[in-house]
Amino acid sequence: MKEFFLIPLILLLGSCGASGDTSGVKVIVGAQLDPGHDRPHLDHSVVVIRDGRFESVGPQQSTPVPKGAQITSGMGKLITPIASTSVVASGEPANLVLRDAATNSAEKVMHDGEWLK
Repeated sequence: MKEFFLIPLILLLGSCGASGDTSGVKVIVGAQLDPGHDRPHLDHSVVVIRDGRFESVGPQQSTPVPKGAQITSGMGKLITPIASTSVVASGEPANLVLRDAATNSAEKVMHDGEWLK
């Protein structure tokens, strides 16, 4: 009789964790951030990208990094918007350039949450 209730319970519990999937989440940690549109710069930032959009953007000490996310170190880097018309802010399309902070040279480009270079 116990097995009768146990199997449906296992199936139900197994399906509960699907919404918290972080396998496609990308996070840049520790970079300087120039969010664009005259918004204030941030020195030690966390930028969380999910489903092609910025999910959260904030200071490293108060912005959580989702468990299981793909992490890119931003140490010595500068994040800028990909174009002068875009902005790095929650809810916006994840289009950015990851630059060397000392030389300002582009190292990686992200478009709609995917690394191109």
